Amino acid sequence: MSVDITNLTGMFLIAVPGLKDLNLERTVVLICDHTKDGAFGLVINRILLNSFVPLLDGLDIKGSVIDIPVFYGGPVKPGQGYILYVPAGRCYPSIRINDNLALTTTKEILIDIAKNKGPEQFLFALGFAGWAPRQLEYELTVDGWLVAPMDNRIIFDVPVSERWQAAADSIGVDLTRFVNRQGSA
Repeated sequence: MSVDITNLTGMFLIAVPGLKDLNLERTVVLICDHTKDGAFGLVINRILLNSFVPLLDGLDIKGSVIDIPVFYGGPVKPGQGYILYVPAGRCYPSIRINDNLALTTTKEILIDIAKNKGPEQFLFALGFAGWAPRQLEYELTVDGWLVAPMDNRIIFDVPVSERWQAAADSIGVDLTRFVNRQGSA
């Protein structure tokens, strides 16, 4: 697989076993946007809160017929919510990551989710992972990350505790046998 490390939009970053940054250790990050100005992504395998119900009052959302976990999206802007979702049916103001995945910060999607009228597949996260210009490219050259094609099944179907290994498996990497040279992010 040929990878353009200057544009990893729509790709997974898999933290190598030696990565010692507590914010990103053993994570899978979906890169939502990557340009010459830097990169932005969401951690998809770390739950921050088991329930989003306690957040609803602060968002002026009255009640919920369902409950969902809140993911730790990353250490930057931990009070900002992001919803990754498969765009089918109602459209929300979003950025398209690819044809099968979009990202939004609109409150309307959370209102619909609380009413069980939102998208069928979604992930709600607080915060994001961010990189300054050329920072992510540097981290890749010092073996801080593995890169894999994004797979919606890993985001929405694989149990959270298995996503790190599943993402590595998708590119044929056995993390229990992985030896990295540096691994600093």
